[in-house]
Amino acid sequence: MRRACLWGAVVGVQMMAAVNAEAPFSLPDEDRILPSSLELERRTQPWCPGKCAVAVPFVAAYRKGTERLVFVGVHHAFQANDPTMRAVAAGFAAIHAEVVILEGFPTFMGENPPPLVQEAHRYGAPDAPDFDRGEAMYAASLALSRGIPFVGGEPGHPEQLEVLKAKGFTDAEIAFSSLLGWFSQALRSKDIPDTSAASLAQIYPRLAENVKRQWNLEAPTLDEFREHYRHLYGIDIVGDDRFPLRIDIGDPTRNGQQLRVDMMTRDRHLLGLIEQQLADRHSVLVVFGGSHWSTLSAALEARLGKPKVRAFVK
Repeated sequence: MRRACLWGAVVGVQMMAAVNAEAPFSLPDEDRILPSSLELERRTQPWCPGKCAVAVPFVAAYRKGTERLVFVGVHHAFQANDPTMRAVAAGFAAIHAEVVILEGFPTFMGENPPPLVQEAHRYGAPDAPDFDRGEAMYAASLALSRGIPFVGGEPGHPEQLEVLKAKGFTDAEIAFSSLLGWFSQALRSKDIPDTSAASLAQIYPRLAENVKRQWNLEAPTLDEFREHYRHLYGIDIVGDDRFPLRIDIGDPTRNGQQLRVDMMTRDRHLLGLIEQQLADRHSVLVVFGGSHWSTLSAALEARLGKPKVRAFVK
């Protein structure tokens, strides 16, 4: 799922997002990034049967001259037996990486940031929270066990906010979109069982706090949140059996427009980081949502040639 960015979930990371750190590399031009769409994913991921392109993890391996890149395109998962976890393990087996780039936290935290090292050591623990059970911390734990440094592939929140506000999105729109993302994550990680009124009321205080930590913005009241959702989608989020798919790729609403702008910001940052690390270290492993590979696929192929792809359908 495209909009699942997990990095605010780590305790202490949110306050670090207030640091106004610029990317330590040049950001690629927007025209090198393919616009995100469901049609793009179906075209670039033809190994996936039917309409499940966003749900099938894969490993794309590139090699040109001294440069090697393995991109593990994941479907965000929280279970140890999920195909995503097998794809991550296969990615590590496919390359002697000099660095691992992970989704979910900002690059400016540096290599092996202590808060994330602590989280990675909790991977597999029975009482681990959802972030620690995800593929990012699984990959981090594998990197640590092999002595490979890992680094976040996300821009800082100030960078994201600057772009969104320059495009005309308001604080209220940004806070609403963040709430939707957190609610979607809570469903996928099974923190809540459904979109019932009871489930939403139970978790909403935590969602609102996450928005405050993540963006330093005030969340709307629960009633205001539900009304905004009805205004955009014509249905109450409570009991909506198409949530969270409704807010995924192809969302035609103002919220969908915002997500596409933010996706471009994240993809430019990720491509810049990949190219920097290829130039410096030559052997790079990336573990990121498969939709990001689709939008970067043309730029990666232009630099490295066509990849060899292995899909993990089951």
